[in-house]
Amino acid sequence: MKHTTILSLVASSGFLGMAAANDRSATLPDPASVIPSPVIEKRDAYTCYGSTNTSVSDCQKIIDSILADAQQGFDIYSNVCAVWNQGTCKVRLCAQPYAVRPVSKTAAWLATYIASPLLDGCISKGNMGVLGDNPNIDSHAGTYRLWVY
Repeated sequence: MKHTTILSLVASSGFLGMAAANDRSATLPDPASVIPSPVIEKRDAYTCYGSTNTSVSDCQKIIDSILADAQQGFDIYSNVCAVWNQGTCKVRLCAQPYAVRPVSKTAAWLATYIASPLLDGCISKGNMGVLGDNPNIDSHAGTYRLWVY
């Protein structure tokens, strides 16, 4: 009987790859070739809603303050939010109530997704915006929500 071992690589951004190995040898894919570029991932979604008079320049000041230390990490626990306020702009990054482990994001990630799609796609058009890691934004599914309003 020949045994086959299946190895799978999973990261917080999703499934990275799988390899089948016979006789305990395996060739795994180069992580650099399978890690996605910093764009909205397939499972992430955002929507614009309502109307707001939020100033793009106020939101840009929040982005600048967050980027003051771009490598800073945020670990946000279930049902907890990190909040930034500047003039008319408010930003909230919240872990969903049923997240089983902390939501870990960097300041660079946060600033990137505030800027686009939320600032460019929503606030600049007079709408509030929310981004989440589940397409059903109105549910408790997924691990986080990022609001700009």
